[in-house]
Amino acid sequence: MKKLVVTAVLLAATTSGFAMGDVLFDQKNPGNIVTPAVGYEVEAVTPETASALQELGMTLDRAHAVQADLVARHERGERLTDRQHRFADHDVNRDFLRVLDRNLTNRVEFFKRAHNWNGDNKYEHTANYQVFLNKHNEQATEAVNGYSNSYGWNVLRGVRQDALDNVKAVLDQKGEATTGEDIVNALSQAAAKQAFTVDQEELRFYINELVWYTAKQTAKETNKELDHVLK
Repeated sequence: MKKLVVTAVLLAATTSGFAMGDVLFDQKNPGNIVTPAVGYEVEAVTPETASALQELGMTLDRAHAVQADLVARHERGERLTDRQHRFADHDVNRDFLRVLDRNLTNRVEFFKRAHNWNGDNKYEHTANYQVFLNKHNEQATEAVNGYSNSYGWNVLRGVRQDALDNVKAVLDQKGEATTGEDIVNALSQAAAKQAFTVDQEELRFYINELVWYTAKQTAKETNKELDHVLK
């Protein structure tokens, strides 16, 4: 089986391996495909991605612990800084979800620009991979006027939405009782759901890279904020 080789040159290329044949290109909605993609080297969640998610989970646990400690110190009558007062009063989970959303969105946009993918076409069905219509095409019907969204962009956008939906559901259900492990499971499930039906190792790598990058960047930003709070 061929080895997956991904380099900076590949990410910077304006053309993509997604031009190659894929059984999902002939489907109208890849989210409805239930046949798993098997025989591929890239795992649904690679060890590197799993490690980054564990780090992110521990970071959320740390944020909750810092807030709880500040609240306890305030109740004991200890003097807190203005930054510490704000952190003690703010919604840790909502801020976490906001940062997660920003990093997921930015990374999907990065892939779209790196590969010159079509995306965000409000006139086109999101899973139509066969009709490529110019937005000025007079023969295009109103329902599909525009261009087709790129397959890779559709998949990564799906990962982003599933990740946000999963995390928000956990936060809504468990609130302050949410643990880092809950977040790890929510994000792992989002990555696995899309990778389960993707037959291309390149795109399966990108799914992992999207989740890995988001986990690393969100943990980095959150820990930086906590370090400032604790000064």
